[in-house]
Amino acid sequence: MTTAGDDPPRALFVGRAAEIDTLGELVAGRRAERVAVVRGEPGIGKTALLDRVGASSGARTVRVVGTEAEAHLPFAVLADLVAPLRPWLAALPEVQREALEVSVALRAGPAPGPLALRAATLGLLDAAGDDEPLLVVVDDLQWVDPASAEVILFVARRLRSPRVTLLLATRDERRTVPGAVEIDLDRLTPAESRSLLRPISERLSPVVVDRLVADLAGHPLALVEAAHRAGDGQHPRVTHVGPALEELWSRALASLPAGSRTAMAVVAAGGTTERSEVDLVLGDLGLDQHDLAPAEHAGLLRRGDDGRPVLRHPLLRPVALAHEPEVTRRVRRALAGRTAGIRRAWHLAARVEGTDEVVGTQLAAAARSAGERGGHRSAGEAWARAAQLSAERRHRADRFLAAAEEFLLAGALDLAAGHAEAALALADDTASTSRAEIVRGRATAWLGDPRRALADLVRAAERLAPVDAGAAAALYAEATTPAAMAGRVRDMLVLARRGTPRRAPEVQALVLLGDVPAALGILDTLEQGDGTAWDLQDRAQLAQVAVATERYADAERRVDDLLALARRHGASAMLAFAHAVRAELDVWRGRWPAARADAVEAVAWAEEQGEAGTAAIATLVLARLDALTGDVARSRERARRVLAEVGAHGIDCLQVYVPAVGGLAAFAVGETEDAVAHLERAHRRACADGLGASNVVPYGPDLVEALVRHGDTDRAREVLAWWAERERSGLAFPAATAARCAGFLAEDPDDATACFARARAAHARSDQPFEKARTLLAEAECLRRLRRPSVARSAAREAHATFVALGARPWADRAEAELAAAGVSLRRPAAAETAWAALTPQEFQVARIVAEGRSNDEAAAALFVSRKTVENHLTRVYRKLGLRSRSELVRWFPDGGVGRGPRVGAGRSVIVTDAETGGTRAAASARRNEACRSIPPDPGGPP
Repeated sequence: MTTAGDDPPRALFVGRAAEIDTLGELVAGRRAERVAVVRGEPGIGKTALLDRVGASSGARTVRVVGTEAEAHLPFAVLADLVAPLRPWLAALPEVQREALEVSVALRAGPAPGPLALRAATLGLLDAAGDDEPLLVVVDDLQWVDPASAEVILFVARRLRSPRVTLLLATRDERRTVPGAVEIDLDRLTPAESRSLLRPISERLSPVVVDRLVADLAGHPLALVEAAHRAGDGQHPRVTHVGPALEELWSRALASLPAGSRTAMAVVAAGGTTERSEVDLVLGDLGLDQHDLAPAEHAGLLRRGDDGRPVLRHPLLRPVALAHEPEVTRRVRRALAGRTAGIRRAWHLAARVEGTDEVVGTQLAAAARSAGERGGHRSAGEAWARAAQLSAERRHRADRFLAAAEEFLLAGALDLAAGHAEAALALADDTASTSRAEIVRGRATAWLGDPRRALADLVRAAERLAPVDAGAAAALYAEATTPAAMAGRVRDMLVLARRGTPRRAPEVQALVLLGDVPAALGILDTLEQGDGTAWDLQDRAQLAQVAVATERYADAERRVDDLLALARRHGASAMLAFAHAVRAELDVWRGRWPAARADAVEAVAWAEEQGEAGTAAIATLVLARLDALTGDVARSRERARRVLAEVGAHGIDCLQVYVPAVGGLAAFAVGETEDAVAHLERAHRRACADGLGASNVVPYGPDLVEALVRHGDTDRAREVLAWWAERERSGLAFPAATAARCAGFLAEDPDDATACFARARAAHARSDQPFEKARTLLAEAECLRRLRRPSVARSAAREAHATFVALGARPWADRAEAELAAAGVSLRRPAAAETAWAALTPQEFQVARIVAEGRSNDEAAAALFVSRKTVENHLTRVYRKLGLRSRSELVRWFPDGGVGRGPRVGAGRSVIVTDAETGGTRAAASARRNEACRSIPPDPGGPP
């Protein structure tokens, strides 16, 4: 790593006019984007371009560089980034400041939550940018240590401050950042190549210049290096850039004295070692700073502003280290003698060609320390190298398994699966085998291949069953998750009951099969897990069960606990899933702005981790909300995108969800034939998979009503008979909707009245405002048809009011038409939906957490954003809703934003009495206060 003082060598800069203009506009704030990724092959000029832009920006610039020599040191680059910004640490919330200071060794303390650390870095840049524009340049991103890279990429995905710009340079042509400007550097044109060579070409013959321009095809570094060597009397014939540079530098190294070559190896192996440390290592080798002079004279080294020797170019490092292997091993030994901790372990490991148990043990200790600091990917790499150094088979297996677990925690799912397989090839005990199979199964399922994960886990369980029933049971229980993802509902229960040590999978399987009483009988006996990272999957399953069984208060508590634990452990995958579950919960409860905000958050987290399954589930929640609010085109587009993911990844459970949402969207706009086609497809797939849960994919009432409106009453009665069997679950939704559908089909007014009375009674047992309003609308339509106009008008008015408050525009229009048919003239209100719908998902998240009584610092810590971001969102919330203070926001936010709320855009808020809100405000405030008192301290999340 290097900071702003370590300027690259000066050279003539040519070309890149379009790239300079684009980046200049970005830095000057004339573009919406705040981040740019500059990609290109080694030596193509990325560093020169970024330095050119930085020099003309006028902004405070912080420049950090990843180096191959220090790519294994967790948070090394982050420490360099934080160092010049330390004066602004005081502006961070305490939880975030502590996380950042512990990670970069500015204070002692327990390992911070990774998510709090990432949010702290984002907040630090925002705070520094408040005083004057800030430009952060990260060069050689491909060599930034993984722990720092995760933080930097998190910041890149979320940076919104107009006063902060982030420029990333990398060789990795696959590196992308959502929403960033992407620049791929091409080689120079022949004319530009000649311009670049002009300061040197006076010493070269035209023939040599022509040959260099033709052979090196516009590669800047190769052109300059080859021209320089040719000017020294060397006449290299170059045809490929990589070998050409290696040959040029190898010749230059060979011409140096032996002591100078050894000193070069010290600089190459030491990375950004301080000059004092370089002096000590040189002394241990019988050398001093004078031995570096020939390398400087040959243009292989340069000096930083602090006098520290730096390689001419990072590409020189592998050439210098490979030039004399025995010399490099001596240098590594000397560096190990002058360093400690993980740096010492890696230097020792680098000099070992085969196995070395002593060095392997030291590197394993360094890996353990890195993991405890939250550098999970760095820890995984250290464990993997420790395994390679191990001569003993058992140690190799254990260390490969430790690497796999760290990679899983880091979200590096492909590396987790690969190292778990390496552990499986060596493991000779059932405990290690079972653990490795679980890691591989989770990684494979989360990567989007649940069928393979299921097959692997079952096969392993069957193999272990004769020798270790407990280990086999753990694998069977683990297999239930990919079985659910693959749509194998019946298999889930079989697997769950073989996996007796864990009851959560059995509860979920029973719910999916429709046996709710049996599931609740087990659920009520379960104890809370231990709160470890491995406990989160069971907690997630039980939160889903609570939603599906209409235990909404319990579901909210379980989701809140899951979110807090996911934040504490930095488990991004579970954080995404928890947001998706809460979104489903709030769809049922009619808190649609809240549901949308959580679903958007879930998609963002899931896509960052490559979690195809969670991203698809959350996207379908958004598609359902789009259909309910009348944005049918967007709903269909989301469903199509999810269907493409289902086909690509084999997440077959979504083959029921996608057509169910498609049917709802078609039904919303009156396309009954299309609705029937979609919903029948969902029904066939659900029956084939054995899905009997009424509340998991609630398409049954939609299908019955669509069939009736399409004129196929016989088929509607068949489906209703099947749906009525769901009443055995004891849940309110199937009971209410079965009665609603029966009333809709009734031909006698007394029969219809009785059916709708049963439906109303069932609705009273659960908080499902949209479904209750649909029942009222169906009652109005039916009773008007059967000559009961007064009851019909009353039901239609109540339904219309609920639909308008929810923002369910298609159903509000239908209710208004029904009122008109009943002879009621209804003037459409000025605002056709809840005021909360005027907020963006991010604004709603901030409003919700501030309304819970949290400060801006606490909100920033909980949402993993900067305090400045919270302040900006809150300002927009006040302006959009016409509010003047936090107290007004709290007053207008009962039960998570249910109800109309203040008038959108009003100049001042409208004060209403408790009587006008049905007394819910005081109760909601009491619940919020109680909830805040019950939240345990969370070092990785909200305090």
